Amino acid sequence: MLNRLFRRKASDAPKASSATQEADRFIQLGQPIEDRGEIEEALELYRRAVSAAPSYSRPYMNAGHALIELKRWREAEAAYRKAVECAPDYAPARFNLGQLLLTVGTVDEGEQHLLAARRLQPTLVEAHIVLADLYETLGRFEEAEAEYNAAAAMTPTHPGALLNFGIFCLGQGRLDEAAELFAKARAADPGLRDAESAVLFALNFRTDLDAAAIAARHREVGRLFARNTTPQAVNWGNAPDPDRRLRVGYVSGDFFLHPVALFLQAVLPHHRSQHVTTYCYSNYHTPNPIADSIRAQSQHWCDVHAMNDAQMIERIHRDEIDILVDLSGHTNRNRLHAFAAHPAPVQMTWLGYLNTTGLEAMDYRICDGHTDPVGTTEPLYTEKLIRMPDSQWCYAPWHRAEAVAEPHPDRPDAIVFGSFNQLVKISDACFEAWARIVSAVPQATMVILDVRQPAAVNRMLERAARYGIDRRVELRGRESIPNYYAALGNADIGLDTFPYNGATTTLDALWMGVPVVALRGERSISRSAYSIMKTLGADELIAETLDEYIEINIRLAKDREWRSSLRRSLRHRLETSPLMDGPRFVAALESRYRAAWHAWCHSTRVTD
Repeated sequence: MLNRLFRRKASDAPKASSATQEADRFIQLGQPIEDRGEIEEALELYRRAVSAAPSYSRPYMNAGHALIELKRWREAEAAYRKAVECAPDYAPARFNLGQLLLTVGTVDEGEQHLLAARRLQPTLVEAHIVLADLYETLGRFEEAEAEYNAAAAMTPTHPGALLNFGIFCLGQGRLDEAAELFAKARAADPGLRDAESAVLFALNFRTDLDAAAIAARHREVGRLFARNTTPQAVNWGNAPDPDRRLRVGYVSGDFFLHPVALFLQAVLPHHRSQHVTTYCYSNYHTPNPIADSIRAQSQHWCDVHAMNDAQMIERIHRDEIDILVDLSGHTNRNRLHAFAAHPAPVQMTWLGYLNTTGLEAMDYRICDGHTDPVGTTEPLYTEKLIRMPDSQWCYAPWHRAEAVAEPHPDRPDAIVFGSFNQLVKISDACFEAWARIVSAVPQATMVILDVRQPAAVNRMLERAARYGIDRRVELRGRESIPNYYAALGNADIGLDTFPYNGATTTLDALWMGVPVVALRGERSISRSAYSIMKTLGADELIAETLDEYIEINIRLAKDREWRSSLRRSLRHRLETSPLMDGPRFVAALESRYRAAWHAWCHSTRVTD
């Protein structure tokens, strides 16, 4: 979402009275103080402006802006409501209130204020962008696209609109359109930071580029980030004591209902306080129960969403972080520009992005020996690889769903293949393989979740018709968590995607007793399912070639006894495997943190 908030300018005000002139004086004093980050001091001046002119909207706009920075959501809402009450026809006041209401979860009223802002000021492109983001979240894709098109017609070179529209297209598997929009966004604003990451993220789904070409592009962007950040730190205040308790900071924009949050929740409770003190730096702006849970599991918490890079770096220095762990890579809401300044002595990337960051300042990448066998993928990374002994994932299910003894009992002879990954992961080669599988099993159907946009539905049905299986494909939208697990349990066999494998969805399927065949690929993102199956000890579900992938899926479909045996055993095998052994995983993780810290301490002592 575009998170722009307006502070009312003096030029927007009606003809000034002595009271409004006095209020404007306080506001003019407060704004530069707020810009310096002294929010409480600025807020006091805005309150004096309110007292000077209580019927004037401008002080409330500025007070609301400051309260947002302080995360005092309800007070900010009250301030914006007063701004609207004072100037009901002022579109930016409506916009600010509408966007804040979306943030705190009052969606219907927030939409109405945004629509009012758009009606009052049709050229307010930000209203179109935020409405598009809202409609995408609500699954109202045609309305979302209409808002993006309206923004493009109004301001064809608006970088934020182009970037957000590109991300929208990427999520629907429209790779070519997304690439074109990202290119336009970069051309419109070469300094648009998120555009470069969006381009890199999209490269991971491409089948026409080899791993070396994708790695080279990541290095180019890494060098660009380094040029555009503050100079890298070379001296830290951290005491180079190899054996003291470490301060470890986790940085993520995904502390909400997101796979990264799922995995981190399986890790944080098992950190041993005598060895590690944990800090979580959240770059996600909306309060939510998942963030509350992670906050409770971490010893220290800091919202960095409203901080610029310099402020975030200063906070990390103040916290004296020894090891800073990036959990986002080039996904949404990342803070790689701050990492490029090397604010902590040791920096690692893990979990959220299964590729290199391209940053020379990122010292290590956490992976495992299955995704990145020794001597194979090292040239593809700027980071040195740290391999976990079992898997790079530690799993705990979102939902303690009951196991399903028999899927689709109303159709006992049917075979249901299920795809539960993001739509963008279903490459043409992947869908062709699935079509060959379904075609070889006369009683088979295929259920594909999270196909929501009408244009995406049409494209998927056209794909299916090309292979003559369109009458055997069922497309569904996004499900609630309980319904998602129910859909998993109702499948006989889960279909993994390639070249970009699933991870969370594969583990969820295994949790529900549903087998998934892993095709071992050439890149780290193509070996996620392989890593999971190796760690599970399920070599019978691993394919070395595409033909073998197809053959094992067909054999599973035709062998009821094998499927039944797997359904009875997979959950237990998963629960008793290293994949769900939190203490074992965290002990191995902490030992790798300690080894990296020892290496830094040694290099520091040698340098000194």
